[in-house]
Amino acid sequence: MKRTLAAITLLLLALALTPSAEAAYTRPATFVIPPSYQEARDFHEGLAAVKSGDRWGYVDYLGRIAIPFVHRVPEAGDFSEGFAFVGDHYIDSEGQPAFVRIDPDTDERTERFFTNGLPFSQGMAAVQVAGQWGYIDMMGNYLIPPQFERAGRFVDGIAPARRNGLWGYIDMRGRWVIEPKFTRAGEFHEGLAAVYIRGRWGYINKEGKYAIRPQYTEAGDFAYGVAPVRTRTTYRGWGYIGHWNNKAIPKRYNNAGNFGDGLAPVTGDARWGYVNVRGEWEISAQYEDARTFSEGLAAVRVEDKWGYIRQ
Repeated sequence: MKRTLAAITLLLLALALTPSAEAAYTRPATFVIPPSYQEARDFHEGLAAVKSGDRWGYVDYLGRIAIPFVHRVPEAGDFSEGFAFVGDHYIDSEGQPAFVRIDPDTDERTERFFTNGLPFSQGMAAVQVAGQWGYIDMMGNYLIPPQFERAGRFVDGIAPARRNGLWGYIDMRGRWVIEPKFTRAGEFHEGLAAVYIRGRWGYINKEGKYAIRPQYTEAGDFAYGVAPVRTRTTYRGWGYIGHWNNKAIPKRYNNAGNFGDGLAPVTGDARWGYVNVRGEWEISAQYEDARTFSEGLAAVRVEDKWGYIRQ
């Protein structure tokens, strides 16, 4: 009897000392840019948009101001292929307006303005003019005239676009390759795109066929072979699936973001931290909000200020 109780005690002690996915070893994250901004976006091409007071600017990896805080706009876009959309026009990496034309006879200067614009991808950017979306090239000229209600970025030659209230996918000439039939649609990542139809999210391949049938209440993008999905609105309904809808990381998060640089932002209860593709905590839950890692850095919020941490 004594040997039995001793064995049980040793077993319980071993279980207590065995790290679980929720209590795995975590290493301290290092702030490389201290929390000091009202808002902060991801790093792209070495620059990140940050908001100080009521104006946006851009900082580099060391937190140095690369583009001054002069943009009093609701949002500043990410840099991609050398340009970022800010307010109503694109700027270059020096902060200068893009697509400026000067008449050789009159020296008259003209700029290209848009109602809205997305980051460049594959040499094209979706822009909105007079309520319609089209695509411009890297000189500011239209490659696809404005004709869509909404539009997304090109990935592998395919972009989501909406017409008559429904989303489909177009090629780089503006032709439908997947007919509009979805209520919502995301970009392709790792050969799959999240689509929303009849109240549920699923994933299609580039032929428009379902790779994962619609069954989720929310869904993110695939990266590192997994994508975040939610199957219920109750406590801890988020987890991660693989390309074949296999459960890669069990449902145990209240919120979960896309993977970037091998880590994903998640929250088990109120605070955010980061897990690896095995679902093990790499950076403990300690932030009020957190964004996906990009180019080795991630924006996180401490109290009411945003800064950047390194892995």
